[in-house]
Amino acid sequence: MSQEFNGFNGIGKNRKFLAACRDLLELPIVTVDVGADGGVREWGELAAICEIHAFEPRSDSVAELQESQLDIVQPRLKLHGTALARTTGRHRLYVTRTPQASSLRKPIPASFLVKRWRQDNGFEIAQELEVDCITLGQFAQEQKLSGVDLLKLDTQGTELDILRGGGEFLHKISIIKSEVEFVQLYEGQPLFDEMVGTLASYGFRFFAFEEGAEVFRKKIWSDCMFIQSRFTDKARMMRAAAILIHMGYFEEALWLLIEHGVPVEIHQRLVDARMDDITPAFVKLWKGYKSTVRKSLKAIGFFEAAKAVYRSVSRLR
Repeated sequence: MSQEFNGFNGIGKNRKFLAACRDLLELPIVTVDVGADGGVREWGELAAICEIHAFEPRSDSVAELQESQLDIVQPRLKLHGTALARTTGRHRLYVTRTPQASSLRKPIPASFLVKRWRQDNGFEIAQELEVDCITLGQFAQEQKLSGVDLLKLDTQGTELDILRGGGEFLHKISIIKSEVEFVQLYEGQPLFDEMVGTLASYGFRFFAFEEGAEVFRKKIWSDCMFIQSRFTDKARMMRAAAILIHMGYFEEALWLLIEHGVPVEIHQRLVDARMDDITPAFVKLWKGYKSTVRKSLKAIGFFEAAKAVYRSVSRLR
């Protein structure tokens, strides 16, 4: 089950970064959000130039998603009420007491480490459902996707299963943001090292940790960033650089552009636009005020007079 969702209020803000992207990129930016419980909000204003495919198999979560998107500018958002898996067909979904911990893999609530990390019994199974699943490769074929610029995975232990279900289509994905575990929270769950090794065989390079959880300095899970290192399409590479800049990875974007012979000025234009968007208004006003005062003082010779006084005082010491 999938549906296109075009409901939104307003037309969004005319951001400088969006304007730069429209000038420099071949649009739209294609993104796939797998495990979209809680809302497809992390793209922010970038969503206005994205084609977004959001997956969430639980019907109650899909209803919440529909409601949560009413105030977000996402003109090309498609909600898919199915799950992505390693194989197409019906799979069992283990719905936990904390719904966000639900998974196609059976949780291990009795784990000593889990008990140290969580004391709310959130990993206990509350319900088991049969849900429709499709592979990433089949989905891409059905949607006629030539590639995906950003794939976000948050599926509680099945992220690598989903990637393996993508097959050769993985070569056509630019950036992957995936939750990865360092200890088994679900039965048979692949861990960080297996994820890195598998993605490396498809040309991906790990480059950053994001949000995560630790217990006494022991990593439990983390969102991890991977980027394709074998770009052959300049338009695709440019979109990847813009995504990196939007997410704050300015230097990663710079090296990507340099490696592909793109002038540094292009990077600077995108970064300047992004920084201008995210700089608070009061900071801009203060900078403008200081600049105006400095120019006025310079015009009346204030700085030269101050330097002369300082030199005179120094000679008297």
